Amino acid sequence: MLDSVVVAFYFAFMLFLGWRSRRQDAQSYWVAKRSYSTPRIAMSLVATVFGASSTMGIIGMGYQRGLTAAWWALIGGMALIPCAFFLAERIRRQKAMTLPDILREAYGDRVSVLAGIMIAIAWCGVIAAQIIAGGRLISGFFGMDMGLAIAGVAVVFTIYTFWGGQLSVIKTDFWQLFLFIGGLIVALGFLWSGGNSFQLGAGGLPEGHLDFPVTKTFGWYEVMIFYPLIVGFPYLVGPDIYSRIFCAKDGLTARKAVFASALVIVPIAFLLAFFGVMARAALPGIAPEAALPQAISSFVPVGLKGIILAGFLAAVMSSADTCLISASTIISLNVVRPFKDLGEEGHYRITRVLVLVLGVISWLIASRQAGIIASLLLAYSVFVGGVVFPTLCALFKDRIRVSSTAALFSIIAGGGLALLGKFEGGIIVKIFITEHGQALLQSTFGPQYLAILPLIVSAAILGGRPLLLQISNRSQKKHTGIENNLSF
Repeated sequence: MLDSVVVAFYFAFMLFLGWRSRRQDAQSYWVAKRSYSTPRIAMSLVATVFGASSTMGIIGMGYQRGLTAAWWALIGGMALIPCAFFLAERIRRQKAMTLPDILREAYGDRVSVLAGIMIAIAWCGVIAAQIIAGGRLISGFFGMDMGLAIAGVAVVFTIYTFWGGQLSVIKTDFWQLFLFIGGLIVALGFLWSGGNSFQLGAGGLPEGHLDFPVTKTFGWYEVMIFYPLIVGFPYLVGPDIYSRIFCAKDGLTARKAVFASALVIVPIAFLLAFFGVMARAALPGIAPEAALPQAISSFVPVGLKGIILAGFLAAVMSSADTCLISASTIISLNVVRPFKDLGEEGHYRITRVLVLVLGVISWLIASRQAGIIASLLLAYSVFVGGVVFPTLCALFKDRIRVSSTAALFSIIAGGGLALLGKFEGGIIVKIFITEHGQALLQSTFGPQYLAILPLIVSAAILGGRPLLLQISNRSQKKHTGIENNLSF
């Protein structure tokens, strides 16, 4: 009962904070007035990164395969380093409010509309993964029906985001991150002290569980190719990451904040993976994604359980609310506005309505109760395949010239191919590329070729026309030189 009261108080307090911020203008709701300093932006970035994928997901993978689970967040942290040094100031200088605003500036409305729709669809999957994680935490801890737990989490974070917007989110991310890290460290301490009956690395753990950086089941292919492309790119180019950068007061602040967040991610990633390893030794034979709630229930004292559970729910909430407000703002400003401009106040109201709509859609997706990592990989694959390379070209449009038509077809082909690659094991794509093509692609790009192929196609479409023009210009110059020599 005491633990239930603590969790209920946490949810009520979050709703209260959102309600207090309900009266604000559009600039506050979308980009928090672009007024925040390095510590606030850095902490908000870390809180955004460590949502469902990096709590339930990494702990579950740590339980299943060992310390290599840390790579899920480590790759993201590594991707934030080039983002800090090469992209952050460029992004902040754009004066944009959303990632598709950058595409609109470079390619026009038709590209930004398509990208906005694709991001919103993909990010509904990301939000659903956060809801699933929160639901599993509550369901596993209190024995509540999973459907009811998912509904409760969805309602609380949707209403909180509806009231508070970016201003409330970035304010609460700061202390929610400390609540999450504190809860993780305390839970680790109790799991370690309560595990006196087992010896880490002996008997209870499968072979290779303490190996790092690779194991027999997780090799250099995943570390060097698959994870950097599918998991790393959403950190380099991601609407939730960019939404934090847009809230920084200037470009230098953004760069420092992104770099600082990359450094903070590293130790947390290892702590989460190690938590999964210890849970495997202490609680063998349970479902991997049940490792966190089972460990808290088994080893943490009554009363403190609720506080620690609130800390992990804070991580889920910090990521979910950022994704929800980002997706809603994108649809309002980048999908609706090109067809009908309702002014700042009108689009502000539409954004708030869309928060409710996308919250319900994400809840319906979460109700299917798919795996957390599986849901995230689906969303990341569609986003990476369609949006990453056109956005990078847009940020460097002074050096890389890409036509709006090429960008449009790159998004359609890359995103569409990624979606088909996830449908029924990619059966449609495999029919078109034939068995010989499948063997060739697998030998070239490895076993995850269906996830990597959209990136190749997207890059080829963007680079094809400039390359042809370059070859044509060289050929023309060569032909002119020959004619001049003959004439001489």
